[in-house]
Amino acid sequence: MIEKFQDHATNERTNLAWIRTAIAIAGFRILVERLPSTPNNTWAGLALVLLSATLVLLASLRFLVIRQQIDAQRLDRLSFGRIEVLFSATLALLLLTVFVFLLRLVRSG
Repeated sequence: MIEKFQDHATNERTNLAWIRTAIAIAGFRILVERLPSTPNNTWAGLALVLLSATLVLLASLRFLVIRQQIDAQRLDRLSFGRIEVLFSATLALLLLTVFVFLLRLVRSG
């Protein structure tokens, strides 16, 4: 039996949820590319893919840190908080990218 199995399973489910979110963001690029062609489409699509990759990287980092803390039987809230701030910043960049893209699309068309 795996020690602290419930904690490890919860950590893995959270990681998979972030990965699904990143895949959905990358998939949003398809919608952006199908809109009327402008140079902004390419940049917005590239930004979505890069932010998606960043989310995958951060989710993996978070998963490994939390797994190590569960194994050591100590949950250090300080390192957990730093990762969450990085997640929030990445999501804020994502929202800014989508907002700027849609604003330029409305102005050009």
